[in-house]
Amino acid sequence: MPSVDLICLANSYKWHSRCLAGLRVDGGGWVRPVSDREHGELQYSQYRLPDHSEPHLFDVIRVGLSHRQPTPHQPENWLVDNSAWALLERPASADHVHVVSAAVLRGSLLFGNTGRSVPQAQFHSRPARESLALVQPTDIRWHTEFNTYELRNMPRVFFRLGDVPYDLPLTDPAYAGPLQRRDEGDYRSSDLGIPEDATILFTVSLGDPLDGICYKLVAAVVVV
Repeated sequence: MPSVDLICLANSYKWHSRCLAGLRVDGGGWVRPVSDREHGELQYSQYRLPDHSEPHLFDVIRVGLSHRQPTPHQPENWLVDNSAWALLERPASADHVHVVSAAVLRGSLLFGNTGRSVPQAQFHSRPARESLALVQPTDIRWHTEFNTYELRNMPRVFFRLGDVPYDLPLTDPAYAGPLQRRDEGDYRSSDLGIPEDATILFTVSLGDPLDGICYKLVAAVVVV
């Protein structure tokens, strides 16, 4: 696959760099472009667009890929070939709405369970089927609290899928940064500039193992 056209649905923080992911416009599912660095994070020089901007959510971008590079916990990974990325549409046209709507998760389980994480050992015998999910949450509540290990506020988001409650870290720069700068506590969507009646989708990702645990995180907040 020399290149692929993606609807960008994640451009999140990862190891002081970025992790991007999107849905193929041809309906072929998720692709997560990764680098050859230890954690696969992308540097600005790898994901910048010709106008020196970076991919926005709902952009249609053309990404050069070298070959598939799955891991047991992230089957969607493809190694980038370091060719220049191209911006095809900003935002994606209505022709691509069906690709996004078809990808929205209908159930309540995230990566096979209702918890915050998945044990890495689970993937040794049975690799993950997916590590990216697009969901439509309800009862959203945004939260920030001081982390004594990181010595900074850590943004999180509480929400429900059906009857199942979730409490996950937030790594979308557009919302994690502003939330991090607020006082500790809970916030409504309107406090972050999101209309209360807006339709909100989350791109949820399964992160790299940390002490044998793969944590779930909200990598993108998609306001429709």
